[in-house]
Amino acid sequence: MPRPSAVRTALVFLAVLTVGAPPAAGQQAEHKFPPDSLTNLKVFPKNIPVRALIDTMRGFTFALGVRCEYCHVGEAGRPLTTFDFGSDDKRNKRTARVMLDMVKHINGMHLADVPERSRPPVVVTCETCHRGRTKPERLRDVLARQLADSGLEATVRLYGSLRERYYGAQAFDFREGTLNRFAGDLVRAGQTDNALAIARLNSEQFPASGQPLVAMSEAYLAKGDTANAVASLRAAAAKDTTLAGQIRRRLQALGG
Repeated sequence: MPRPSAVRTALVFLAVLTVGAPPAAGQQAEHKFPPDSLTNLKVFPKNIPVRALIDTMRGFTFALGVRCEYCHVGEAGRPLTTFDFGSDDKRNKRTARVMLDMVKHINGMHLADVPERSRPPVVVTCETCHRGRTKPERLRDVLARQLADSGLEATVRLYGSLRERYYGAQAFDFREGTLNRFAGDLVRAGQTDNALAIARLNSEQFPASGQPLVAMSEAYLAKGDTANAVASLRAAAAKDTTLAGQIRRRLQALGG
């Protein structure tokens, strides 16, 4: 059974609190909060203090950017006394137990075998992967799915909304390399027009950088447009002199 300190390293697990007596007919169920005791504890120690459990839950909500109703039966905006914390009805709560077991094994077994491990040791926590999101995904993967499902315009709009909401929060990697790599993925997938559009979008986000223009040149070259590929490389060299050697060799190979 994990110690309370180890439990705080869980990826996702919103625990369950005790429920009160059944409500009378026609009345809404009301439960004391904070409760005097805890029930249905399947992962946490049976003797964990109520306040320690609530503090752990609060850490989970921050790490995933959610509220109690994400895992527990209850309505957003309603008092916590109306929540049925003892219920296991929600899939997210049942999934959370699996996540907690995974984290316990990572920290207690796999990372424990790392040779010459630092002190204090690095451990996995909710924030390690989730960083304020319920589903830990790379930005490239989110955009690729949107592109496949809804097309280029919707993908560009999604990028803008995600950047507006999460920029600076470490939820997604908005550095220029992300869209450059995404454009490269699209080139290799034969989606040259989409690759070109993504590289242009990246150039708009990083107007002083030459790397997005290099990505544009690769998309142009895949389309068979050598003239624009050369022009993009020259524009990239003009913006970033550190790329001069790389671009010179590329231009020579293209006859430019």
